[in-house]
Amino acid sequence: MRLVCLFLAGLLMLPAHAFAADKVLEVGQAGAISLTEYFSVLEDPGAALTLADVQAPEVADRFVPAPGPAAALSRGFTRSAYWLRLTLRNATGQPVQRMPELGYPILSSIQFHSPGTKDRSLATGVATSFSTRPYANRAFVFPVTLAAHSEQVVYLRLQSVSAMLVPAVLWEPQAFHAHERADYSAQAWYFGMASALILFNVLLFFALRDVVYLLYSAFAIATTLTISASNGWGKQFLWPETTLWSDIAISVLGSLTLAALLLFMRRLLNTKEFVPRADALLRGVVGVQLLFAVAVAIWPQEAAVPGTWLIPATALAILSVAGYCAVRLRQRIAVVFLAAFSIWLAGVVLAGLKTVSLLPVNALTMNGYQLGSAVEMLLLAFAAAYRFNLIRREATEYVQRANAGLAERLQTREAELTASHQRLREIEHRQTLSQERQRLMQDMHDGLGSSLTSALRVVERGQMDEVEVAQVLKGCIDDLRLAIDSMEPAESDLLLLLATLRFRLEPRMETTGIALRWEVQDIPPLAWLDPRNSLHVLRILQEAFTNIIKHANATEVRVATRCDAGVVQVTISDNGEGFDVEHALGKRGKGLSNQMRRAHAIGAAIAWDSSAGGTRLTLKLPLVRPAV
Repeated sequence: MRLVCLFLAGLLMLPAHAFAADKVLEVGQAGAISLTEYFSVLEDPGAALTLADVQAPEVADRFVPAPGPAAALSRGFTRSAYWLRLTLRNATGQPVQRMPELGYPILSSIQFHSPGTKDRSLATGVATSFSTRPYANRAFVFPVTLAAHSEQVVYLRLQSVSAMLVPAVLWEPQAFHAHERADYSAQAWYFGMASALILFNVLLFFALRDVVYLLYSAFAIATTLTISASNGWGKQFLWPETTLWSDIAISVLGSLTLAALLLFMRRLLNTKEFVPRADALLRGVVGVQLLFAVAVAIWPQEAAVPGTWLIPATALAILSVAGYCAVRLRQRIAVVFLAAFSIWLAGVVLAGLKTVSLLPVNALTMNGYQLGSAVEMLLLAFAAAYRFNLIRREATEYVQRANAGLAERLQTREAELTASHQRLREIEHRQTLSQERQRLMQDMHDGLGSSLTSALRVVERGQMDEVEVAQVLKGCIDDLRLAIDSMEPAESDLLLLLATLRFRLEPRMETTGIALRWEVQDIPPLAWLDPRNSLHVLRILQEAFTNIIKHANATEVRVATRCDAGVVQVTISDNGEGFDVEHALGKRGKGLSNQMRRAHAIGAAIAWDSSAGGTRLTLKLPLVRPAV
């Protein structure tokens, strides 16, 4: 009995790890070794144990081996702290350096203890500054060196606001550095793709002013930040010195991601118009997600578990509305959105099942959320582009329909205008004929009619002999010919009009013994010289020739034209007896008054210069007649 008691007492004095019968890891092999099966685990519900406590014999024997050769140790969502004990042995004759890695970057608090001849302890975690890490990496890496033919016990204390998941690997340095380069290259590809999509859609928003591209950019930014928070990039590059934010970033950013996705979905599928009741539900879910983000900031530990139920509830709402739009409303864009969201949801499900140990920890389950989000962002970018093409096609069809309707209305309007123009031309033609008829009637009444009436009265009274009657009749014939000549198309040519007058008057001038000298020059056309105005010019000149024949006793008449300073000047001068112009105008004789009236009617000026050596009449016609 004394020997047995001494033996038991000796056992009690052995190191704690001897009681636990830890599985020792030989570190001599190269490459990477999963550490899960080499851990001994102790749960600390009160999170109060220290390193000295867990090394004490009464606590050391409470460590239990980790279950099986799993790739990670998982305890789900828990408030307990966990102690892990690992025994490493170097059986070689050379010192060996190894790099234990904890590949879950969102563990809140990690204490690493390596007691021995060179006691080493440090505290790090996502809730502490990034500078506390012994090795700069998005995961937690603790380089250790084992002396030749030595054994080292390592303790890890873990605590987390999020799920307790510990994928642990022991790396040989060269293998770890190769793994690190490959890992950071893959992450760079992801964040580079996300940045390009965000920038492209922001530019589209500024170019097209369509808020759907801004909402997509907000969703992509929130998604990228959520991924960076979950894989450690955010802690390493974006917010390395934060504490509380690093712990709650995933939950807050995840809620903002879902809120942005819901807003993007509402705009993309136009749920406000097509499914107004479902749109009200989506707005409510957006509000809940925003409230949850605030709750996580205030009560991070308490809100963690409810948040896991909020994700499937939101996913169910999104799937229901998108499925309805795709199946019942036959929106092609809803099919693309549904496929994109389903892939994202599959990644979330893989990550969640891995966290609660329903799926093994591997490359797919560890990166499922990130892979799903990458595919989702690409597909949603295609959906936004498809929406742009759809809007452009609808706009093109609308423009084509509008152009067709406009062309039809234009043709109808052209036909109406053509008919209206034809009617106006007919009315204008009738008015022109009526005006010309009235002009001829008035001119014949005032000229020929007046002359015939006066001659008739004189003949009836017996006061005129046959010669005088003949002269009156000749004057009447001249008036009739003058009216007829004014109807000939002069085409704005004053010289042609004067030539017609010369043809009519020259025989009469010769019978009276008066020589006619024609000294006209080329003059520009007068655009205003229509039949009515032509008759006024002819009447003015005829009156001048009549006065010369009757009263001047002239033997020669000269007709001259010239153009000067925008005025066409017609001059008729004779070598006969002159007259007193002032006296003639004062007598208010009809001859000079009629000439002045007609000149004023066509915008011309008339003047007489008379002396004992003859008389000169000057008629100034404007090249361009002012609009009346």
